[in-house]
Amino acid sequence: MSIKFDRGYVMSSRLYRYEVRPFLSDAAKNIYAELEDRINGYKDKKTDHVSYSQLQGGKLEGSKKLSTTTVAKGLKELLELGVISIVTENSRKGNEYQINEVSLVDHFSNESTTLESKVLQKVKRQHFSNESASTLESKDTIELLYRITFIELLNNTIRAKNPLQVNFFEYQEIKKQNLLDQQKLEVEQKVKSAAERKEKTRKLSFDEVMDLTKTNIQKLCTPNLWEQFVTNRSEYKKSALTKNALKTIHDEFKAWGVEKSDISLKTAIKGNHQGLFEPRISTSGNFGYQTQASTRMSEIQELIAQEEQGNATYGF
Repeated sequence: MSIKFDRGYVMSSRLYRYEVRPFLSDAAKNIYAELEDRINGYKDKKTDHVSYSQLQGGKLEGSKKLSTTTVAKGLKELLELGVISIVTENSRKGNEYQINEVSLVDHFSNESTTLESKVLQKVKRQHFSNESASTLESKDTIELLYRITFIELLNNTIRAKNPLQVNFFEYQEIKKQNLLDQQKLEVEQKVKSAAERKEKTRKLSFDEVMDLTKTNIQKLCTPNLWEQFVTNRSEYKKSALTKNALKTIHDEFKAWGVEKSDISLKTAIKGNHQGLFEPRISTSGNFGYQTQASTRMSEIQELIAQEEQGNATYGF
């Protein structure tokens, strides 16, 4: 045995294999196998604390992992049939479970027998056991025994189903797991949003700007003028364009039209300005250029701030 199983082996009940396992569902078999590994796999160990996540398995990369629904279903079945029992309850380490040495042959072979036949058999046994000590029981006495036995059987059925375990403790475990899953999704969403915001404020290279704008901004102005403007802005990293800045320029060009956009680009190129401004219309109807130094500088600073802030909904 030691040569064949050089990494050891887990003892398994022959009674379980012959008279319990054939009646269990796949979910119950998987849960029993996990508990058997953790309890029977260690010498002199009769119970163990096992959490929901441990019962799910999936520790090795690529291995199968049971769902919380499957774990709950398997535990419920094993507890109802008395195959396992809960010794102590612990929300931090997991409940302490014990494997019981039971047989399910009688349970399933008598499953089709009606409740009434069981009651009558018990009444009959009680009737003849007391017959020698007293006179024959009356019809009213048998009816009373019938009702008492019915109540006893009903109570035993309720206890076997363990409603407190099924309706409260297992629900709390599932609720806890769902909360952890929700928190994990929220953290992943926050990380994703932060990465998107960082990308929109990242300084773009000349090639990146030209590639991003070839289907939008370059159709709203003369491409050569736009290329010269981008070249000036990309000369220094501090003045390089961002995706948020491209969103602002796109919206302005769309509102100004091609003619005004070209005039704005020419003004920025000639004056070596970083910002783009809408040309003002003079009283003669022609487009004029702004020459006041103080006004130009304040407008440049304001535009740079707007470009850096950008628009969070921009999709470049």
